[in-house]
Amino acid sequence: MKIKYIDGKRFSRGIKAGARKVYDNQDYLNDINVFPVPDADTGTNMAATLKTVVDEMDDSSGESVDSSSRQIADSALKGARGNSGVILAQFFYGLSKGLEERIKISTEQFGHAVQQAKNAAYEALSYPKEGTILTVIKDWAENIYTNSKRVVDFQDLLHHGLEVAKKSLENTRTKLESLRKANVVDAGAQGFVYILEGITDFLKRGKIRDIDKSARIEPIKEVAHTDISIDDIIFRYCAECLIEGQQIDLKTLRHQIESFGDSVVVAGSEHRARLHIHTNEPAEVFAIARQYGDLLQQKADDMKKQYLVSHNPHPKIALVVDSACDLPQEFIDEYQVHVIPVRVSFGNSTYIDKITITPDLFYEMLLTEPHHPKTSQPPPADFRNLYAFLLSHYDSIISIHIPEAASGTYQNALSAAREFPEKTITVIDGKSLSIGFGFVAERAARLIADGKPHAEIVQAIIAYTEQTQLFVSIPSLKYLMRSGRVSKAKGIITKILNVKPILHLDSRGMPQICSKCFSDMGAVKKVFKLAMKFIKDKQSVRFVVAHTNDLRKAEYLVNRLKEKFGDIPITVLPVSPVLGAHAGNGAAALGISWEK
Repeated sequence: MKIKYIDGKRFSRGIKAGARKVYDNQDYLNDINVFPVPDADTGTNMAATLKTVVDEMDDSSGESVDSSSRQIADSALKGARGNSGVILAQFFYGLSKGLEERIKISTEQFGHAVQQAKNAAYEALSYPKEGTILTVIKDWAENIYTNSKRVVDFQDLLHHGLEVAKKSLENTRTKLESLRKANVVDAGAQGFVYILEGITDFLKRGKIRDIDKSARIEPIKEVAHTDISIDDIIFRYCAECLIEGQQIDLKTLRHQIESFGDSVVVAGSEHRARLHIHTNEPAEVFAIARQYGDLLQQKADDMKKQYLVSHNPHPKIALVVDSACDLPQEFIDEYQVHVIPVRVSFGNSTYIDKITITPDLFYEMLLTEPHHPKTSQPPPADFRNLYAFLLSHYDSIISIHIPEAASGTYQNALSAAREFPEKTITVIDGKSLSIGFGFVAERAARLIADGKPHAEIVQAIIAYTEQTQLFVSIPSLKYLMRSGRVSKAKGIITKILNVKPILHLDSRGMPQICSKCFSDMGAVKKVFKLAMKFIKDKQSVRFVVAHTNDLRKAEYLVNRLKEKFGDIPITVLPVSPVLGAHAGNGAAALGISWEK
């Protein structure tokens, strides 16, 4: 039976079928990901982009092609991830503009719309690169436009268009040097062809249940072999954000950020735009973007770490922590610890902990900004996207997080883990903060590196959460009171009496007042005394020192420890901004771990 028109519901269901095809083949897309950076995440990013589209589909508002295409374009822009994901979102945006005010469309009307979609995709980039997803979009769109003037059946039109797209896809194997060397097609282009295959198959079968119950497709693995080294990755971070504002000038914004990196894509409209760039300076890029409106969904993926995961030998178990865990960066890199960043906000400006706001910048802003900083846990989508990427390279995941009693981060991690019921993901409450949390993560990383089984590591880490403690001196309870972690009455009393509280962690990992002093340095000295008393019956004790913008206090603790124990190694770290927001400037912490 010929299909001479497409309405809103059929349009949405076709996109859903295309999304399913990408989702089923995301591991394969990751495996052949070479351009622009071989970070093995194209499949994960395209699947995440399309998952947002499918999750937000609403049949009740999709009677017309106009409303369906607008909803798909909005969702794609909101959920876009990665270079190909943002280009795809801009393609859907252009398509929706070409389908405005249409209840249903003929093949010829569709042909005009895909031409507009093609143009929009090209306009999103400062320097469009041929031999990529753009070339396949162009070749397919031009074929559809030409044939739509004489072909009235959508099945015939899309079938012939798909053949052209497949041929164009195969040609990408030789157009770019990196693809030619690896002998693979462009991963983003392959993802676009999967979408076309899903749509074409759906129109041929015409049954919605075939979308929901189609068998998983397992393609032959065509793993990209490339001689690119990690040193060839010039820009470390894949930075993205969604901008909501008024009169966003996409062209000017694109021009302003070009000098900060490459793979620049700015997609969307004057009211909502998605920014993508590969850069070493995500903080500077987001500062420019912030001039155009409110920033949502900020991310900065570490492409060098992704490359190492994808191309280097590594353990079978991935370790994930959140940025409330304070560890030396060298250790994080050496043991490939994957960090989910918490968000920190000053007023309407939101930052990615330890990436777009460093501890030094944070503590400077703490003194100068009129707004008190607020923190928010990573959304489940951040966990879901990271877990999806890691599960394509590891057998299982151990995810350790800030105490459940202190944050919703633990619950968000659990929620995301449940979306992978066939995989092994264990979420553990770290029951500690800052450097105490770091002890727990360090133990897990070393056990993983030693090749211990997943279950044995989980059991050991749960036990080890009872073998760390933290003593902290803070100048006042002002910030803890503002954040609601200490009662207002207790905070006012300590302020009136000029008391300097000393905190330790309870069994849940929550800070509690355990002592007090009447001077800053007196409080630091008391921290040392309390810690020494605490470890009297402990074996194999280790120490780490941390501070919030007060190195003098940290050095005092280090010197006292060395006076007592000799020249032992002691790491000194700045407390992460997400925890510094509750402690304020001038805090000093002594972290302790021991063996039973």
